[in-house]
Amino acid sequence: MQSALARVCFCLGLCAALAAGLKVEVDRQALGDPKGPGLPETTMAGACQECAKHAPYLDKQDECVCFATDVMGTFENDATKELTTRDKYGSETVNTGAARLAEGWLWHCRPVTATEGVWKQC
Repeated sequence: MQSALARVCFCLGLCAALAAGLKVEVDRQALGDPKGPGLPETTMAGACQECAKHAPYLDKQDECVCFATDVMGTFENDATKELTTRDKYGSETVNTGAARLAEGWLWHCRPVTATEGVWKQC
């Protein structure tokens, strides 16, 4: 009987600890805190906020002017792949994955490429 009661108490304690850990993670995301260096943010505003936070500490000789790019929409990948098959006397093309990946924004102090429309100033 004591053994069963000890197991139940242990399981309840474990569940409470896991729930507390999940709540902390959800609260951090609700506050809009940046995910961290090198991790894409879900919005351009989030990437610009993270850049503004770190800009004063970067490159003291040249002012950091924040730019952001949606890395998930810049390049094609297998998630957006199209499949073309024969269909009677022609062909048919269908999208096998998502039409577009969810946005993922990264920031930099200057545009990394000169390609028009890729980097947007914050």
